[in-house]
Amino acid sequence: MKRKIIFFCIVIMALSLCIPCFAAEKGQHLVDEAQLLTSDERAELTELLDEISERQNFDVVVVTVDSLGEKSPMEYADDYYDYNGYRPDGCLLLVCMGSRDWWMSTTGYGITAITDYGIDYISDGFLSSLSDGDYAGAFRSYAKQVDRFVTEANKGKPYDVSHK
Repeated sequence: MKRKIIFFCIVIMALSLCIPCFAAEKGQHLVDEAQLLTSDERAELTELLDEISERQNFDVVVVTVDSLGEKSPMEYADDYYDYNGYRPDGCLLLVCMGSRDWWMSTTGYGITAITDYGIDYISDGFLSSLSDGDYAGAFRSYAKQVDRFVTEANKGKPYDVSHK
């Protein structure tokens, strides 16, 4: 009996050591599963997204995938944000190469800071780069515009139809 208890304790301790490894993967601001970016582009964009996210206390996320499975782009983006350790406030850009779909998901303060008008405006700025295969340029544009929109919303005047 003692051996079973000792073995069980060792297994629990070993598993608890793995938890920080898994937790480090959560909350990444750039997740390029579709491998659209070079290592230099990944490093640059990670730095930009991390800096904006920390300064604004608002997660700005880019996720690229090859497939959505059985989900719609909206469902995939919303679920990805909700279940991967992000702050309650943020915005996620999803790009799916398999279906050639994209989606911007906002949550918490992101809904206030980036209205439907804001999503249209921001996407107008990055869609041509996305279509041309300039993924780094598209994601850079997205990040900078989200930063701008959050900054303006923090001043009490979110960009919207009445405040362009």
